[in-house]
Amino acid sequence: MADKFPTQLFGAFLLFFVLQPFVIKSLEFESVQNLEGAQKGDVVNGLNQIKKYLHSYGYYHHDIEDTLDDRFDDSLESALKAYQDYLGIDVTGKIDSDTIKGVLTPRCGVPDHLVSNYSFPGGRYKWSFRSFTWTVQNSVDVFTEGELTPALTAAFKSWADVSPLEFAKAEEDTEGVIEIRFFPKDHGDGNPFEDGAFAHAYFPEDGRLHFNAAWNWTFDPTKEGEENKADVQSIGIKRDLTDDDKNGINALYRN
Repeated sequence: MADKFPTQLFGAFLLFFVLQPFVIKSLEFESVQNLEGAQKGDVVNGLNQIKKYLHSYGYYHHDIEDTLDDRFDDSLESALKAYQDYLGIDVTGKIDSDTIKGVLTPRCGVPDHLVSNYSFPGGRYKWSFRSFTWTVQNSVDVFTEGELTPALTAAFKSWADVSPLEFAKAEEDTEGVIEIRFFPKDHGDGNPFEDGAFAHAYFPEDGRLHFNAAWNWTFDPTKEGEENKADVQSIGIKRDLTDDDKNGINALYRN
């Protein structure tokens, strides 16, 4: 019986395999594009979104409901400095271009002090086998299954290359163990997409991976005009694996 508690994708992988429950999200470009240069004492429309963002990632140690406005106060400056230090960028306490780039980057919703090392949600959820088939059940209008297949094949290969797991696209008209679908906000699984979520998945042995069809998706965010779109490969299965990703998946499946 599959555990029905939804895990919300780790920028790492189809979270049926590793790590922690979370939402993949970022701030939208339109909500922060006018904030560059903002500093303590300023009042700028949209600063409340930065406060919400930093609060969700653990940079406030108190409830911010009473100060959730567009004023750049002492608490925001302190939270911003801690965030900049975490990113490894200049700690200015101001909203500069590097900071904006950080908040626009899709990432997991787990607070930053919890994501430096892999961990396992409520025990070691894992699959009882190591060979998987996958299918794309449907797609958003801009993608066909033929367009999605190469990107997903490459992503699965990156994980297979560093682990004992194997992945293959299911034969036509055959149901895969991993079911990849693009859905609207409320799509009937009891877990509608909210708060800018890009995707969610479920703990083993439930192979559903749902992408939010409301986002503008791309295969190549380096292309002109595509840079502010959501990268389907990075968000769904990750392009560049870290040592933490590799250690996490092997801790589960090489034992």
